Amino acid sequence: MLFISKNGFSQHYEDSTSYYANKISESKSTDALKKAYQFFKKDMSASLKIDSKYRVVSDLLYISRIEFKTGFYNDSEVSSVKALSILSKLEESDYNKGVRTVLFNHLGKLYKEKKMYPEAIKMYTEALALTDKSKDSLVLYNNISNIFKNQKQFKEAEKLLLQAVNMFDLAKDTMERARVLDNLGLIKLKLGEKEESLSYLMKALALKKEISSNSSLYGSYKNLALFYSSEKDSIKALNYALKAYDMANIVNSMSYKLDAGKRLIELGDYSVAKEFVYLNDSLNTATKLSENKYALLKYDVSASELKSQKEKTKKQQYQFIAFIIFLLGIFLFFVLKSKHKKEKVLQVYKTETRISKKVHDEVANDIYQVMTKLQGESDTNEDVLDDLEGIYVKTRDISKESSAVNMEDNFEEAITDLLFSYKSNMVNVLTKGISTIDWQSLSAIKKIAIYRVLQELMTNMKKHSKANIVVLVFKKENNKISIDYKDNGVGCALKKYNGLQNTENRIETINGTITFDSSTNNGFKVNIII
Repeated sequence: MLFISKNGFSQHYEDSTSYYANKISESKSTDALKKAYQFFKKDMSASLKIDSKYRVVSDLLYISRIEFKTGFYNDSEVSSVKALSILSKLEESDYNKGVRTVLFNHLGKLYKEKKMYPEAIKMYTEALALTDKSKDSLVLYNNISNIFKNQKQFKEAEKLLLQAVNMFDLAKDTMERARVLDNLGLIKLKLGEKEESLSYLMKALALKKEISSNSSLYGSYKNLALFYSSEKDSIKALNYALKAYDMANIVNSMSYKLDAGKRLIELGDYSVAKEFVYLNDSLNTATKLSENKYALLKYDVSASELKSQKEKTKKQQYQFIAFIIFLLGIFLFFVLKSKHKKEKVLQVYKTETRISKKVHDEVANDIYQVMTKLQGESDTNEDVLDDLEGIYVKTRDISKESSAVNMEDNFEEAITDLLFSYKSNMVNVLTKGISTIDWQSLSAIKKIAIYRVLQELMTNMKKHSKANIVVLVFKKENNKISIDYKDNGVGCALKKYNGLQNTENRIETINGTITFDSSTNNGFKVNIII
């Protein structure tokens, strides 16, 4: 039996643990198991608050045992695995190894009950690797051999049990030695080695009589009845079957009585048939009542926890709602901010377009009319006409630079026309990758920004760079558009005068980046990421 006595726990705690642990092993009362379950659940909550990990592990082990005993195998598995997980993070020690051995052995029993035999063998083997106690080794060899026996792998079972027999000089525990011999006798019977089988079964019986263990004597008498049945010796078989039946009554085990009664009926003794039927009905009724009681056990224990959990859940729901409102507020803020930014960009664009139209329709046209009028007069000064023509060209260029961009038609074509409009005998404009970009997927605001920035860069080149080669490369990189501009002009010391500042502002409004790289007599480079 495992009791926690580490880290200065109180004597009261140890006494309580010992008391309720014994209830789990010995009691057949649902009420006793319920009280033990309540004790360990309550203690685990207290242990978690003070971060006492070994106490939590101990509580989980006892809870797992109760869950196993009451048929809640999945819950029992979860509790044991949780305990092992905590132990794996604690410092290695003999105590730690001992507790893990117990937990692995428990999981082996659990998987055996669920008929998950490979998993059961794995757990028992893990426990065997950890233990350094001969008695524990005998128990584990026996457990693994029983699984092989259930799978009819008798040779494998025999091999393990013979290893256990070789440990008898070290393991002095009479009961565990008797169990090994009893098991080995049955395996030898299955393998047809009847002489050795009887020898091992009789040795096991002798050891059990030494310690006067009635419950284990039942197993020996039952196995000997089985042996003599295989030998067709009905008298000896019936004799041992009756001894098994008597022992079942002394132990007062309903399952033993049923098992022994079934064996007697098979051997032709029908005197117990009536009692067998009665016991079978009683056992079925008791099993159903037990299942209901055990279900209520967990329900009752969880009732108080459920109430506090509901309150906790309600509080968490309020916190969650507040958090959602907070997130919605942030989301709304950014949506409105983005909307305002878009509206501002569109307003700038509309203002540019309106001014462009006004410059073209009113100023440029008026200048053109004056030029036409003056050209009709013979004494007009040619210098005045030249000056007016220069003003007209500048006005037309200003209008063109701010004119509306048609977003509905082919934008790729619009960009291409824009760039090649700056091409001349003196300047060669080269482009690459324009057609690889999915321009249709871009919003109108982004198209406008790209168009205006490229227009600004090309105008800047024409006015200041003295370049004769301009290269623009368009690429798609990680769901973003990259535009690289490069010319071989005179370059400049980078200062954000109006033109460059405008391009930066435009790119920022669409959450892009623009980087300038230039120095005197070293060309001009720009990288745009959108």
